[in-house]
Amino acid sequence: MKNVVVAIDDLHPEQGWGCEGDTQVEYLSSLNQQYGVKFTLFCPSYYHHKYKLTKDWVSYWKQFDWVELANHGHYHDVKKYTFDQIGDQEFLELDFVEATERVQDSLDVWEQCGHTPRGFRSPGWGIQQDGAKAVSNYFEWVAGHEQINQGIEWGCDKYFIGADGIHESDNISLYGDTFMFQSHIQGDWNDNVWSEKNYLHFQKVLDYLLSQYNELQFKTISEIK
Repeated sequence: MKNVVVAIDDLHPEQGWGCEGDTQVEYLSSLNQQYGVKFTLFCPSYYHHKYKLTKDWVSYWKQFDWVELANHGHYHDVKKYTFDQIGDQEFLELDFVEATERVQDSLDVWEQCGHTPRGFRSPGWGIQQDGAKAVSNYFEWVAGHEQINQGIEWGCDKYFIGADGIHESDNISLYGDTFMFQSHIQGDWNDNVWSEKNYLHFQKVLDYLLSQYNELQFKTISEIK
């Protein structure tokens, strides 16, 4: 039996980025109804200093038993460096003390929304070793990138790798007994967004996997042992 995990980055309370009624949200609901797909949603708590998580928004997602909400940094933005230098890899510019304070700021927002995320993925993947040490003090698990996070040591209970895009078909890998798909809810700069094209393509990917394996189990990351 193989597991299938589908992770989505950058959801926040902005229309088109994970709100009730968004076309992308309808795609996710349809995949759950058709296949039983579950989703781990990585949410920045105060996206680009503009869109802070709200209790109503978090409650909307928590009503679904096929969704897990996870931490994806606080601002998903940088201050010391420019976007041209490191993108919006928030934790890549933070030392241990700064990363600790940033995580605490993020978790304060989550607490106000009535939820404690169990897992973390660094915005844009990048993080320093000191930042990883800080993050590990607050989360049960971390989802990382096999190449970008190579050499980083984490102190949390579980560490997961895998970032096959929902738009891909030739480079799908098994990590242990789990297929790990990664995507973004929106953003023209990403190839793996939940566009109609990628939604239809991912259905074909799932159909192919179901034809190759007798049984697939769709899980959130926290459900992986």
